[in-house]
Amino acid sequence: MGLNGFKLTLINCQSCGRRIMVRAADAERGSIRCTHVGCGAENALQTTLHYDDAIVKGLPEFGYLTYLGEPKVTYPLQFGPNVIGTSESCTIKVERFIHEGRCFISRRHCTLTVTFDQWSGKLRYQIQDGTREDNSPEVRYSLNGTYLNDSRLQKMELIDLNHEGVVTLGGVDRFRLTHYFIPPAMLNTYRVELAFNPDRTE
Repeated sequence: MGLNGFKLTLINCQSCGRRIMVRAADAERGSIRCTHVGCGAENALQTTLHYDDAIVKGLPEFGYLTYLGEPKVTYPLQFGPNVIGTSESCTIKVERFIHEGRCFISRRHCTLTVTFDQWSGKLRYQIQDGTREDNSPEVRYSLNGTYLNDSRLQKMELIDLNHEGVVTLGGVDRFRLTHYFIPPAMLNTYRVELAFNPDRTE
């Protein structure tokens, strides 16, 4: 243990690979020069941080889906899995949109999951065809498929959905996703700086 309680740490030099000792002054400066003869390389030290996931409890919304046909309908998302379909048991119950006498959306069609990425401080949106039934690991897939950018999702495929990405249910009914972006001022109040990590150097 060094001065002021800083724990002296050994890291591998990014240039020569030999061990060098990081002192408190090096950590504060954010870099350390290798002291081995013939090297002298400057090693950047990376401080790690993340954001406390308790932030999600205070968010006013989690984004929404907008139906791109008529009538325009907006469906707010919740944190966690959002089961989308025409059934009353769905998190997001959509209308039975009829095309030439048929509805192409299954009763429990797909799942859009909203999570929080503690490293980037952003909400993450992932979609997959089908849904899991309560207390069962088995996935039941939609009859007519789920499409992202005109490509049909494969079974068991979990895809990130970008802001303003368009999902097509059953190959016919299109929905645009609008992300919720956490305000930077709010995000900063949940910032957690971690102790210097010797395994994370640039």
